Amino acid sequence: MIQKLLLANSVQEITSELEADIFLYSAAISDVNADKLINEIKQTIPKRNNVALIMTTYGGDPDAAFRVARYLKRKYKHFTLFVFGYCKSAGTLLALGADEIVMSDFGELGPLDIQVTKDDDFRSESGLDIQQALSVISSQAFEMFESYFLDIISSSQAAITTKTAADIASSMAVELLSPISSQIDPLRVGEMNRLMNIALAYGQRLKPQGIEVIKDLIYNYPSHSFAIDFEEAEKLFDTVREPYEAELSLEEAIFPLVRKPASTDVIVNLETLIEEDDDNQAGNYSDSEGTEEESIDSDDGEDETFEPNVLPFEKNK
Repeated sequence: MIQKLLLANSVQEITSELEADIFLYSAAISDVNADKLINEIKQTIPKRNNVALIMTTYGGDPDAAFRVARYLKRKYKHFTLFVFGYCKSAGTLLALGADEIVMSDFGELGPLDIQVTKDDDFRSESGLDIQQALSVISSQAFEMFESYFLDIISSSQAAITTKTAADIASSMAVELLSPISSQIDPLRVGEMNRLMNIALAYGQRLKPQGIEVIKDLIYNYPSHSFAIDFEEAEKLFDTVREPYEAELSLEEAIFPLVRKPASTDVIVNLETLIEEDDDNQAGNYSDSEGTEEESIDSDDGEDETFEPNVLPFEKNK
């Protein structure tokens, strides 16, 4: 459940402290959702100099992530990213553009290897899979060649020349590995390499001085789901910090929406949301005036149970 009073107080303190507009993005990253966030920002009048974005996502379209990050950097002087839960894949790409990353104990970034849907299959594969397969085959080919070559020289007691031994060893290694290597489509290799370069190219543009960090995020993690927690993020980014007290209160207030992406997309200016909810409450209070009911006690003497006030996005829950 969203804690409305705690939310209002923490948002007020954070916006004042950071001198920033504050937005919540709990959804997949797509062109449509990127447009929603940009429209929310355009409708924020007047704008502050800085921006704070609470991002919770499993990832999505790297093109859209790049577009959002560049827009935030273009429209604001300082961009703070709050990571209170999953901010994976394209979310991590967006994080490269942040001037400051605030990660709580629940925060989690992820690697940047591109995920591609397999042909005739709903499952996805990493763009690194084929590259790793080629690397393994190459390594195995050399080890096989070396082993066969030395065995041939040894067993023949040097009766076979080095050139002949090398030819035999090479032929044996190729014969064993060719059924595996023949399954790799050269065009698919080129396609995967091109797709992997998307993350590299966008990353370089968002963080020009961080090429090694970008390469680490793309190539040096064993799985796409690898959890990059606070300590791991500190090794990669020089702008990571833990949340202050008010920021922890904000996380607590909207925890159901920031630990995991919301089941219904939530992309909103938190200040506007709070103001609209206050206006709704004022209207409801005005409508209730003049009723004959003066007591909240029911006929049996017990207090009536009232539905708690909810923020607009709670009504979809």
